[in-house]
Amino acid sequence: MKLLVSVRSVDEALLAAEAGADFIDCKEPHAGALGALPLKTLSAVVAALRARYPGRPISATVGDFAADARGPVLERVAATAACGVDYVKVGVLPGARLLLDALAQCDAAVVPVFIADAGLDEALLARACEHDFPALMLDTADKARGSLFDVLDDAALQRFVLRVRAAGKLSGLAGALRRQHLPHLAALAPDFAGFRSAVCDGARTEALSVPRLRELRAALHRPTPASSPTWPTLTPA
Repeated sequence: MKLLVSVRSVDEALLAAEAGADFIDCKEPHAGALGALPLKTLSAVVAALRARYPGRPISATVGDFAADARGPVLERVAATAACGVDYVKVGVLPGARLLLDALAQCDAAVVPVFIADAGLDEALLARACEHDFPALMLDTADKARGSLFDVLDDAALQRFVLRVRAAGKLSGLAGALRRQHLPHLAALAPDFAGFRSAVCDGARTEALSVPRLRELRAALHRPTPASSPTWPTLTPA
């Protein structure tokens, strides 16, 4: 399982990369769950990372939009991709099939992020698995409500990971995840897990903490305790 860390500036991006984050994810936590960085800032982050860490994958969010805001979303996807990121993350609300289909036609490498606060739209997930997306993610919008594990039960999370894997795509989990969630994450075994709250001094809107990030990465690579939860392998639907 790889470690994705969300950053909001050039300084945070370089610190996260130096501390061992496998994916650098660009977002502005003050602007919402998937708040977008200003394009000028995003371009500066990409340039700095390409110069110092040329092989490190970079993603960026496009902001929080309504389910039917296809035009603005597609414009922002194009503008974000033009900044040179590897992946463009787009929040997808339940029922947003038209948006999902439109994203599948983009030239950019789009990663749909299923917003799971109201549950997982299984039909939408099945549709996404049919499209040529490189990865699919789960996340939450209301971070004050708790973590992803407070929104979806273990069976739903495992079903998501298995279906995405069966479709030949990378799977990612995020949503106010903390260090104590690592055993559950290890049992679910997504390809990557996204963190912001766990690596900040205080709230997710506060500064990135390198010591917290180093501790999280070290814990991520420790052997899973024998008491960690495990589930039987399911047949993907």
